[in-house]
Amino acid sequence: MKNFSIFEQALKYSGVEETENLGEIASLARRDFTERESFICHTTTASVEYASLMIENAVLLRTNRAGRVYAGVEKLSSLQPIIDRYMRIADISESVYLFGEDDWRPPRHPNIRLITLKHDFRLAREWFVIADSSSLSCALIAFDEAGLDLATPEQVRYWAIKSSNPAVVHALSKSVEGVIDWTLAA
Repeated sequence: MKNFSIFEQALKYSGVEETENLGEIASLARRDFTERESFICHTTTASVEYASLMIENAVLLRTNRAGRVYAGVEKLSSLQPIIDRYMRIADISESVYLFGEDDWRPPRHPNIRLITLKHDFRLAREWFVIADSSSLSCALIAFDEAGLDLATPEQVRYWAIKSSNPAVVHALSKSVEGVIDWTLAA
């Protein structure tokens, strides 16, 4: 798992021809997100958080107990301001897998599995939300170029890929599941 990158998997599965390059964008617009099946861009923390919120809200609006959600947040403490949303997502999902460095523990929930990462894992530099169900197939994967060691989170720059192609999303969810050490998943 140490060298696994969901961002690299997203690049592989998305296909360059089908992925529109939006270039450098200061903020992601809802229209860019909803009207494009797949895109890649270089953007800010705020855009990555906004895109994640759009997927999380779509999960909440399209209740489907058979769906799975995979979310990576670099450090689990990043979930503190939004943990109530993820608890609700867990209420209406088959399973929610949360990936991040073990610097905070969210409240326990029977549908949430924590996958803790060490600082030197590649996934510890990636932010992602993958929703894979019959009612919603959407993924956002972002790679943190410099790491969270910058003075302010607003300075962090990401390469982000979004796809709502069901085949791509399903392949990404299978890739993530394939690297989970089930003996360690809490």
